[in-house]
Amino acid sequence: MLESTIQKKGVPGEGIPTEQDMETINKFTRRKLTAQEVYVFPVVLCDNEIDRDGERFTTRALHTLSGLFVGKTGIFDHNPKGHNQTARIFETAVEEDPERTTCAGEPYRRLKARAYMVRTKANADLILEIDGGIKKEVSVGCAVAKSACSVCGKDPRHDPCGHRPGETYGEVKCCVELDEPTDAYEWSFVAVPAQVGAGVVKSYREREGVLPPRSREEVLAAVEKGAAYLTGPEAGELSALIRELEKNARAGEAYLGRLRQDAVRLGYLADCGIPAGVLQSAVQGMDAEELDQMCKAFSKKLDGRETCQLLPEEQNENEARNAPFQI
Repeated sequence: MLESTIQKKGVPGEGIPTEQDMETINKFTRRKLTAQEVYVFPVVLCDNEIDRDGERFTTRALHTLSGLFVGKTGIFDHNPKGHNQTARIFETAVEEDPERTTCAGEPYRRLKARAYMVRTKANADLILEIDGGIKKEVSVGCAVAKSACSVCGKDPRHDPCGHRPGETYGEVKCCVELDEPTDAYEWSFVAVPAQVGAGVVKSYREREGVLPPRSREEVLAAVEKGAAYLTGPEAGELSALIRELEKNARAGEAYLGRLRQDAVRLGYLADCGIPAGVLQSAVQGMDAEELDQMCKAFSKKLDGRETCQLLPEEQNENEARNAPFQI
């Protein structure tokens, strides 16, 4: 989703919580844990910048999510299995960076959380990977009640407007603004924070029936501009086109191979004076039109010379004329 990362700064005592931290953490535990049993770390869950899916949270949404994410568990790759639970958020806050501005022209804001996990032999390697910056990227799973096009304000889920995320209209870069969060499900360690296929939660969503269909030429033009936002049918058609082109490319290579063989063979029969090795190297760099022209030229040179089928008859005539002189 966003550039959501576990921060490496500000971890007191290499992940050891303070007394105040432990008071908050122990509200989530069945028994009172000690600071030595707990590892804590800060994590940026999301922000108000446009993400890889062409969406962004509003500042109001970040403040709402701040309350919803307290107590939520951290898992891996959005896989809701119990054994994937690894950490839990115990504190959140929305922070603002006055020196940074988003693509939407707003002050940059992010939802920062602090999470804890119990120190065990099983998660010792995970703690080391977090401290070493290996386990770093995260994304969130949540639900929102409102989304709006940044250009016209319409909800693309119910009132299609035709504006496409990633493209610029006038001075406004189109994106889908997410607001009014209704629930926060989990946050996950991921390799690439994009949340593709997360369904009804904050994710890349299929938009069949939401955006008007585009022609193949329009889709290819968007891809060339680097602003391709594809619906399911568009992605399927583009995939089919690529497979078709790959198939045609293989057929074309086979055809070129036959033309090269024909050019070398005809050149040899026509006694073109070019050594076979040189001719074979030369035809490798020729396209189909050039090879076809070469074959026609060699064939024309061979016209009137390919009479080997007459040799037996000429041989018989000679034998008849020489018969009287045979002993």
